[in-house]
Order: sequence, then C-alpha cells, then structure tokens
Amino acid sequence: MSKFTSFIVFNIIVYILYAIIDKLFTLLSLYSNPQLGESLSVMPTTGDMVLIFINVIVSSIAGFYFTYKIKEMSEI
Repeated sequence: MSKFTSFIVFNIIVYILYAIIDKLFTLLSLYSNPQLGESLSVMPTTGDMVLIFINVIVSSIAGFYFTYKIKEMSEI
C-alpha cells in the first residue's frame, strides 16, 4: 500500500471511529448540552473539551492500529 493510500485509509478510519465515539458520548448524555456540535452558539465546557480530547486520542490510536493491520494484511 502506498503512503498516500495509507494516509487516506488512516483518515477515513479515524473519522468513522471519532463519529462512533461521539455518538456514544451523546447517547450516554456525557456532554453538558445536547446541542453541542449542532449550534455555533453553544460553547463547550472544560468537561466537554476533555471528552473531545479523549475522543481524538482514542480515535487516532485505534486508527493507527487498524491502518497498520490493514497494511499488514495487504502485504501477504
């Protein structure tokens, strides 16, 4: 797999994982306001920023792992 293809696959995986985790946080009502992310007038609190940061970190690490596994499988 070329570097460009790996980059695209990584970004797609991270985007999908981020969206899934964000929906999970919304479903569990962990955000301070249910309209967070839908309206520009809603400002995130410090707790919301921590959740967003955790989501970015987890999505990136899992995306790197899945991209590595896909790259490993494509070389077989």
